[in-house]
Amino acid sequence: MSTLPLVNLLPESAFERMAARRLRRRFVAAGVVLVLLVGGAWAYQHVRVADADKLVAIEAATTSRLISQTERLQPVRVYVDGVAVQQVTVQAAMADDVQLSEVLEGIRAATPVGAELATVAITVTGHPEPVDPAAPPAADPASACPGPDPFNTRVVVGCVTLSGTAASRAEVGEMVVSLGADGLFVEPFISTTTTGETDEVAFSGSVGLSEKVFSERYAPRQPAGES
Repeated sequence: MSTLPLVNLLPESAFERMAARRLRRRFVAAGVVLVLLVGGAWAYQHVRVADADKLVAIEAATTSRLISQTERLQPVRVYVDGVAVQQVTVQAAMADDVQLSEVLEGIRAATPVGAELATVAITVTGHPEPVDPAAPPAADPASACPGPDPFNTRVVVGCVTLSGTAASRAEVGEMVVSLGADGLFVEPFISTTTTGETDEVAFSGSVGLSEKVFSERYAPRQPAGES
């Protein structure tokens, strides 16, 4: 079977126009796809920005609410701070609070059956000043309460001076021993004893108070030498 020869009757310019149209269609399709991609990306970013705006609005509302609550509670904070300051002031003022009832009970317990106290006077000097280990040694201050050894005084925070009568000097010595055995007292010292016509012994003396007499109800006790 014979084939007829193919003859192109269209001019060359027609083929160029068709090629140009195909190229334009491709560009248009690519442009549409690009527009769709850009539009999708913009829509996605717009949704994200909207969600972020909502979160910002929620956080701003929460912040405003917390600020309002804080402002309402500010008077409470001022009151609490004032109470704390007053607590420190009370602790400083009552740090030297002494259990006088225990002191009197200790003296009564140390007094022999045959002895009788005529006067009891209690003087409290307070906590001793802290000693700085790095400071040069200072001269020993005068004791707040006279003791049997003026050259070897011990730390005292107060002094009890007392006087009374006893059936004998042995009872007076018994009282001194009893006071020395009680941790509340330091260096009991009978300065004078006088025997009367009835052999009754009148005596007077003093005994120091140790740091154990502080009640510690308002502030913890600080031993001497500690800051």
